[in-house]
Amino acid sequence: MKRETIKVHQLTIHDHHLDIIYSADDFKFATKVFYHDLSFNILTRKYSQPLIARIAAYIALFEGMKLCSLFPNYYDISLIAKNLDKPVLDLFTTIYQGVFGQHWYENNITDYPGPEIIYPGLSLANSQPIPISGNNSTVLTGCGGGKDSIVALKLLQEADIPFASMQYSHTVYGKADIQHHLISGVLEHVTPIKKHKISIYDDFLDYPLLELYFPDTSGITVPETPVSIFEALPLMLNHGYNDLALAHEKSANTGNLFWDKLGKEVNHQWGKGYEAEKELNQFIQANLLSNFTYFSILQPIYDFRIFKNLTKYPEVLPKIHSCNIQKPWCKKCPKCAYVWLGLMAAFEPASVDAVFGSNLFDDDDLLPIFREMVGLGEHTPFECIGEIDESRLAMKKCLEKGLSGKAIEMFKTDVLVDHSINWQQIEQKYDNVYDTEHAIPDWIFSKIRGHL
Repeated sequence: MKRETIKVHQLTIHDHHLDIIYSADDFKFATKVFYHDLSFNILTRKYSQPLIARIAAYIALFEGMKLCSLFPNYYDISLIAKNLDKPVLDLFTTIYQGVFGQHWYENNITDYPGPEIIYPGLSLANSQPIPISGNNSTVLTGCGGGKDSIVALKLLQEADIPFASMQYSHTVYGKADIQHHLISGVLEHVTPIKKHKISIYDDFLDYPLLELYFPDTSGITVPETPVSIFEALPLMLNHGYNDLALAHEKSANTGNLFWDKLGKEVNHQWGKGYEAEKELNQFIQANLLSNFTYFSILQPIYDFRIFKNLTKYPEVLPKIHSCNIQKPWCKKCPKCAYVWLGLMAAFEPASVDAVFGSNLFDDDDLLPIFREMVGLGEHTPFECIGEIDESRLAMKKCLEKGLSGKAIEMFKTDVLVDHSINWQQIEQKYDNVYDTEHAIPDWIFSKIRGHL
């Protein structure tokens, strides 16, 4: 059962948060975006009401994309249309089609390009970008509490580049206070100049909506990374930050499978990848903030090298967390299995055992997931994990350490017997630092290159 029209029903800018109401025909949902150390009243006086209204409109537009999980025919943006620029229609389509490929695949949808965006009787704007005030060389750096975040923050710290942290909680990951507590534990191991918090509460993700009304629809897709870039802009304006760094690895650029029915790659991580990064960076520079730069500081390296770099900081091992099911680790999902595999390959096994407390290689429930990771399934698991050869390399490292379990036996009998695999070439690829295909500003890359 599809919805006919989703709509931005209400957008209110309060002093410390945005309150957004959406409708999907006769259903209504609320998204609230809280900024723990920011006053929109002060920010409006510092810049202008029209600019803050524009940024809020972009946040509302892309937060609403998750309702496209219901396959609506229309997305009515009349309420915010005057504060959006015409090029956003192309950006919306690009992001939707990149992020929702997995949703199409899981629902076997081949004839739905996305909703038609409507704003009857109104026009979109054609605004000029404005500069962020000030000249703050501090890099605003996202921290979600995982291995990538701490490696990125340590990179900046070791390169003597001043940075501020931006920690972010979202309903999709559970209770906000638990998320912030866990992230704060990771941040104890670095020294940011400032620590910022954003908390997002979203009842669309809380309701048993799909279960009761759309039982044939597989899951809800949230364009979390792209919308988080727009949600960071108020912090950048408030503090005069020009550079926004996240910690997305080179592995995110590779999809899970090529879907013949659509003739395109399906990539669970598309929103984290280099293509999305370029699109968002160029759009914001051209239409919102002229001296803004967004980049991933880990784009030059693969996960294999990130795990390797992480071993320089064994004290953070008990603090990092990456599970999207039950933080810090559910030990039953693809993300837990993949991170555990990478940690076991890179660290002394006893230190990883002290955190996880069990041998995931011997878990019958995870065996099919490990098979998919090493290329023995229809596609790799739909999670933020590395490439097939990357997982194979990590498992080979575990085998060389003398680790055992059912997944290791599977690897020996179904992968290692293939003598055509060039393991030396594979390791060279994943342990390399790539000087191109990233958007890191030259002044930053020149300082961090030796630490990557």
